[in-house]
Amino acid sequence: MSDLSCRVLLAAATVVVVVPSSAIEPDLQVLLREFRDHSGAQLVFDRQDLPPGRYYDILKPLNDQRKANAAAICLAEARKYPRGYLGDVGLKAMGVFAACVSKTGDGFRRSYDQQLGGYRYFGVYNRSDAVAAAYYSDGQLQLTFHHEIFHHIDSTAAGKTESWLLSSDDAVFQAAISGKKPYAAPQITAEDLAALRSRRIGIPLPGPVSEYAAKNSSEDQAETARHLMSTLPDALVQIVEQPRLAGSQRILHVLGEYEQSVPDGPGINWFVDVALQRVPHTLDQILDRLQTYARQGHTGYEGVINDPRGARATLDALARFDSSEVPAEKAAGLVRLATEVTQALLKARIQPDRKQQRFVVWGGEDADGVNWTLRADVKQFAADADRLRRIAELDQQQSELLTRTQMKNLRLIARYYTYIGSQWSVTAGTRQTFEAARQTLCGSLPLAHASLSKSLREAKLRELSWRISADGQAKLQN
Repeated sequence: MSDLSCRVLLAAATVVVVVPSSAIEPDLQVLLREFRDHSGAQLVFDRQDLPPGRYYDILKPLNDQRKANAAAICLAEARKYPRGYLGDVGLKAMGVFAACVSKTGDGFRRSYDQQLGGYRYFGVYNRSDAVAAAYYSDGQLQLTFHHEIFHHIDSTAAGKTESWLLSSDDAVFQAAISGKKPYAAPQITAEDLAALRSRRIGIPLPGPVSEYAAKNSSEDQAETARHLMSTLPDALVQIVEQPRLAGSQRILHVLGEYEQSVPDGPGINWFVDVALQRVPHTLDQILDRLQTYARQGHTGYEGVINDPRGARATLDALARFDSSEVPAEKAAGLVRLATEVTQALLKARIQPDRKQQRFVVWGGEDADGVNWTLRADVKQFAADADRLRRIAELDQQQSELLTRTQMKNLRLIARYYTYIGSQWSVTAGTRQTFEAARQTLCGSLPLAHASLSKSLREAKLRELSWRISADGQAKLQN
């Protein structure tokens, strides 16, 4: 990102939420742990802690106070993405430094910095699994955070990162912004749109964000991403009211990249929630959200969850509560809703028919015969089961409900596996992914069912498709 492009957006003082240095006094290790726990990636300040890759000639280290400032800023920006999202897309680390310096320029650097011994840059993506960013000012770091991370998003599809993916969408991007094949405006409710309008700060995007966007389509998209994430209410209103603008088409393309980066990637509803600061935090907010998702899950046999990423974010928020923090009168209801939503998420993704014999399988095989989307889906089902186990600890009286739900979900996954095996050749890696999911589900059963868990682990996965009844009863010898 160039000096000029950063100045364009920073010219409006209300664009970014600047964290005053004097207000930041948290323990650095706490911030680093919270960043890791929320994002799934590491925040580092030493070049040696970055994964291998090409960075700049000089990555000047920060002093301790600036490290704390940087960590607080990066944590706030990371929270604009779903919990675990950066890890889900394969980003391992983000490094922050006092300066990023190269001994050569790229045509967009205005002058050689004698003091630094090179040309000053804002950040870099190693084209694999990490980014590095300079920290010159609070606002600049906020923008660079999203710019560099988007390069990784742009290189990732269905949870798999490949260098060639970085430019694979360029033709689609150019067709959209030229008006040849534009994206349609998204559906945002009238109530949400009114709320977004009230939060606008008056920063439209009629065309490219900056001169630096002219470098190539990848930089154009990354510049758009940092504009979007720093002006969410404005950007979301614009793509509804003026979808044909070249700037709007840029935003719509970037939103699509976020959504396709992993299965159930953050969609328009997620970003509306972030813009309106509606990510659930309190038990009442979580309860309200889970009731909505549970109602959606009961609208059809296979369930309909309009915002699976949001549903999982709500379940994640509930899982972070300790049993001592949840009143007894609410615990049972929250656990019950969590079981309903977890099962609805599984059904909504695989879409079983009424006999649970035919399903929808997402993604396609690569040159090696691997369906990476399918593997990511199955891993997600396992993560959902483990989360439900933790939520059920809020009310020990719900152990039987947990058992029946996990058993019904295991039955569905076994039938899903059987169906896939009847249609395609299942690779060893995919088989192992299903087996790992089975182990997680079995391991989530209460200790009182240890014998049952053992029998479920030892049976062939295909057998569980008929040895477990539709109501979660097992026909096994314990």
